[in-house]
Amino acid sequence: MADAATIESLEQQLCALYQERQELADAVGANCTEDVINMISSLEAQLHDFYNRFGDNPGFDDAESLMVLSKIKELSSTLDPLYSQKSVTFSIENDKPVLRAEWTEALNQEND
Repeated sequence: MADAATIESLEQQLCALYQERQELADAVGANCTEDVINMISSLEAQLHDFYNRFGDNPGFDDAESLMVLSKIKELSSTLDPLYSQKSVTFSIENDKPVLRAEWTEALNQEND
């Protein structure tokens, strides 16, 4: 028969296991090994597809891309001091890369 210390240790391990499973479920929406493995496999397949579709692109080292990036940097250096918030997103739309930058100013409306 197991002694009280062994039972307490097993209960603590079991509680820790359930807590880890709950944290995993909260963080990634999966709480079992099979779901996590499937999620990782899906992400790997998506990355593989992405690299197959866009991996052969020459990048941003051609003259036209360098000119566009230079203009973006110039615009950014002009606009950054004027606005309190800037967001830059990169996405793929209709199999084309899209860079979107947005400068905004948070207006505080106070009642006088």
